[in-house]
Amino acid sequence: MNIRDLLLPALAADALCLGPHWIYSQRQLASIYPNGIEQFDSPRSSYHPGKTAGDLTHYGDQTIALLESIARHGNYTPEDWAADWTLFWQGNTTSYRDGATRDTLSNYQAGHKTPSTSNDLSASARLAPLLGHLRNAPLNERITAARSQNALTHGDPAVIDSAEYFTRLVHHVAETGDILQSLQLACDGQYNALRPAETLAALSPVLELTPPEAARALGLTCHLPEAFPLTLYFLSNYAENPQQALRDNALIGGDNAARGMILGTIFGAAHSTCWLPPHWVSDLHEWERIEDMLLGVGI
Repeated sequence: MNIRDLLLPALAADALCLGPHWIYSQRQLASIYPNGIEQFDSPRSSYHPGKTAGDLTHYGDQTIALLESIARHGNYTPEDWAADWTLFWQGNTTSYRDGATRDTLSNYQAGHKTPSTSNDLSASARLAPLLGHLRNAPLNERITAARSQNALTHGDPAVIDSAEYFTRLVHHVAETGDILQSLQLACDGQYNALRPAETLAALSPVLELTPPEAARALGLTCHLPEAFPLTLYFLSNYAENPQQALRDNALIGGDNAARGMILGTIFGAAHSTCWLPPHWVSDLHEWERIEDMLLGVGI
């Protein structure tokens, strides 16, 4: 596993979700995409104005900002990332500012270096470059770094716990190649508010449902009580079919981008990048620049 294995699928998943992002009507999505989602698309909602097919949502934009921060400093520290994340938003008119971003920036501007109280799962969507960079570090070090990354913008304890869960999940998947086993192994962590084992147990009857049915049962919003179990639904049902997982996740809408980036990261740890359609790579606007950056800094 290398940084590209985690990062490229995460960004491809984000770009695939740009068109239907934050559309919640299954009827509307079926009308727009009667044959499913195979290609990148421009936004079909009022969010992400100015973005076009092949661009990223604000989650992907911040993920690249984290990669650039690590490359600039040669390492990751919470202090460097906080400074670079704040700088990223100065004069930025192309990336959408969600509630967690607005509240965190407002706190910083008031002199309080505290995160928002948001319980959105989206903080964990940014983890791919960090986990790729620290892939050879001790697991506890990776967990500490991931928790601090989430805690920059999200103060909710369960969201911070989710950083540990997905870090453990990437670790076990990379070791075993078995996503289903790893979903259980990752439950063995120091969780203060997240209850992954209980979530997996409660998910059992939902696994029999189609993605739209699961979306109705679990919810499509960005809030962790809905987004976390729906992400685990896709990992459980599509462990050996990552390409279809990203398509079906995109097609049900809601906050598909946050879920999709996490899915891409986990699938990359399990299957590298060979399963990605070539046009998802060639049509990803940022990837050539990212490759040049990765080569330039040797990560």
